[in-house]
Amino acid sequence: MLSILRTNQPFFFIISAWLILILNGLIYFNNGNLKEVEFELLKLIGAPKILVYFVLFIVVFYTSFLINSVVNRSVLFEKSYYLSGLLYVVFVTSFGDIISYLLPLIGNLFLVLSLKNLLQIFRANSCKKQVFNASIFILFGAFFYSLNLFILPLVWIVLFIIRPFVWREYLMPIIVLLISFAYVIPFGILNQNILEMMSLWWSSSQNSYHEISPFIGLLIMGFISVTFLLSFKSIVNTFIYSNNRYKRVIWVVVAMMVFTVLLSVLDFLLFNRSFGGLVPFLIPLVMFLSNGFIRNRIQWVCDLVFILFFVSTIVIQIL
Repeated sequence: MLSILRTNQPFFFIISAWLILILNGLIYFNNGNLKEVEFELLKLIGAPKILVYFVLFIVVFYTSFLINSVVNRSVLFEKSYYLSGLLYVVFVTSFGDIISYLLPLIGNLFLVLSLKNLLQIFRANSCKKQVFNASIFILFGAFFYSLNLFILPLVWIVLFIIRPFVWREYLMPIIVLLISFAYVIPFGILNQNILEMMSLWWSSSQNSYHEISPFIGLLIMGFISVTFLLSFKSIVNTFIYSNNRYKRVIWVVVAMMVFTVLLSVLDFLLFNRSFGGLVPFLIPLVMFLSNGFIRNRIQWVCDLVFILFFVSTIVIQIL
């Protein structure tokens, strides 16, 4: 139905992603319903609102571009596709004003960089460098969105999935934590405000949040549920008959999906927010769904659901 979604040329993805982002900015730029915390965030940045939007557009686009790069360099597809990145942009903008998710969206960029390093781990090769880099990027992501810190154990899970046990590799995330403490704690003590710094850092998970309308929330959950069900069978069939590397990559994506779902549950328990922690979950979700979109035998159903979801969210946001 929409074969252009499955094109292996990046031109359609680049144009579509930027048009969707610009449309989101046009809809919400003059929004007068920003909550106080969001005004405080803009004041803290100290930049014109239009510049913040532009920088955030670049961050979201580059994150989606990296998602495409990670997927295309893995063994998930036989050739390059750009559907994963496009789905990411559509999901992010469906939440509402993207400036309301400034910090977790920046955090997502570092989570994708971390995943990129994790998927460079191979069974037969030493991977201390990749594990160290992946751990560093997760900590960078946690700097902007504190709850991302709870994703750090994903590194050990990925090592367990892909590699035989090598204790030096499992030690890398702990070394990264110790190095970060060696910088942060002395700095906080010298400035005599370490508790204030830690409190400000932890509150970063609350500073970027926008209340999604109930109908938009139902559309998002409905789209995820329907496309997940449509994708599940084709992915399972591919998984059964695929090589070991494909299976390990799928298990890594599933592991990240589980960790980010738990992150959403943690966000709900701590801050009583239904959608606040869903932003990191979008990374493994779009990888999983795009796999189903590409391999599904009834692709026109996936395309129809996608069109209905995209058009519905845009109409609701405009109205």
